[in-house]
Order: sequence, then structure tokens, then C-alpha cells
Amino acid sequence: MAKLYRTREGDISAVDTRTQLLTVGSETAPGPLLVPQGITHIVAVHVAAITNYAAATGYSAFVRLEGPGLPNGPETLAAAAGGVPVATGGNAASAAIRIPVNFPVTPANEILVFGECAGTDLGEMTMVVTLEFASELPSGGAINKTFTVEGDITAADTKTNLTTQGSTTAPSPVVPSGIKKIDKIIFAATSEGLANGSQGIFLRIGGNAVRNGEQVIAISALGRIAVQSGSDAAPQNMGAVILHDVDIEVNPSDTLAVSAEGAGTDTGTVHVVVTLVYA
Repeated sequence: MAKLYRTREGDISAVDTRTQLLTVGSETAPGPLLVPQGITHIVAVHVAAITNYAAATGYSAFVRLEGPGLPNGPETLAAAAGGVPVATGGNAASAAIRIPVNFPVTPANEILVFGECAGTDLGEMTMVVTLEFASELPSGGAINKTFTVEGDITAADTKTNLTTQGSTTAPSPVVPSGIKKIDKIIFAATSEGLANGSQGIFLRIGGNAVRNGEQVIAISALGRIAVQSGSDAAPQNMGAVILHDVDIEVNPSDTLAVSAEGAGTDTGTVHVVVTLVYA
């Protein structure tokens, strides 16, 4: 199975704003990202994202893929979350993650790559995204669709519904036709650490669409204590994590409810982004 790789990157300077990634470093005008001839699918998306921590706040981030090169419509994928309690002294790195997917594509048609942040204004974020193309569907692979939501948890022991997707204020929670299960869950969840404490974060997936009732899954744990006077607090940063083979059975055309919750002691606002990968 032949594979090809295409990359775009760019900076995001405002939350809830679709920002097209148009450059490849020294290639300031690489032109449209066209699906290569002989290619049938995107089989993975590689993504890394991080902020410059120029604001004492937190964020979540995700990737949007759009355009005529995607015959089944747009797809979104969780990328990262992070925050810092002071506007100086942040220093962090975020390794790129590889998210396996099976998105059909149309050769010679364009795919638009966007980055977006939610939460609160954070200074600047850099995001780099690589699309991994293949000439055939991997053995045993099923076509995927995605559903991404994000939100902020502002108090411990409080169920918080995740109903928005940045600039898309009301993404549809209806499971698409032909879908049988949630195959993967991609998530990131951190706080800006503005309060001392520790808490565990878990995800709730429910609604009429879930055949066997609400599923509750641990996704993150956070901790913070105030630093010595005159010192800068370290940032929290989390690249997205992938749970493979979750196999949560769902009913097509029924509605999902996705929420997150933090148990323990508040560490400040927790920023959560979650992608459900359907199969």
C-alpha cells in the first residue's frame, strides 16, 4: 500500500476562530493541498499544537479538515489542551501524535486544513498537521466519521455538558446513518492551574444513541500547588490521547450526550476537547 504525506502549519491568535493553515515553513505559498492521483483514503492525521503561554489562561485545540477532497464532508479531531497561571515563564513542548482514521478522498480535489482553539484568548498557538494518504483502505478498516465537542469545567464535582466546537456553536449530536459504534475516543483535558488542588477528570458518553446506557471513562488527572514567591509556575500541557477499540455500540439517527466532570479539588478552569470516531 503506497503512502504519501502532505503537511500544512500556521499560527492561531484568537479563540473560536477558524484559522486556515497555509504554509510549510520556508514554503510560504505551497498552493492548494490536492489529493494525489491514485489515492483513495486519508489513513492518519499527524498533529502537534502548543501555545506561547503569553496569557494566564487555558485552551483546548482541534483540527478541521474541509473541502471538496472529502466526499463524506468535514472532519474534526482533538489536538491538545493546556494552560498556565502566569503570563511569563512558560516553557513546554508537545510531540506530534498520529491519529489513525479512514476518511475517503477524491483525487485531484482540494482539502483545506484549519486549526482552532477554544477556551480563552491565549496569546498565540502554533499548529502543524500532516495528512497521511494511502492508495487503499487498510485491511479490515471501516470508513470513519468524527464528532468533536469541547467545553470548560468551572467547578469540581459538576457535570458539564460539552455542546460546542469553537466557532461551530451547535455541532449535531445525532449519530450518522450507517454507523454502528464509537471505535476510538480522542481527548485532551488540562487546567490553567489558577487554584491549588488536585482532581481527576472523566468523560460521560450517554443519550438515546448509546445502546447499553451511559459509559463513564477516566481521561486525565491534574494537580497544582502555588510556587515560591517570585517564581513562575510551570504550564500544564497535554497533547491529545487516543483510546483505541472502545467499541461503544450506538444507534444511528439517535442523539448522543457528551459531558465531562472533575472530581476532587478545583485547580482552576479545566479545558476539555473530545473527538468520537465512528465506524
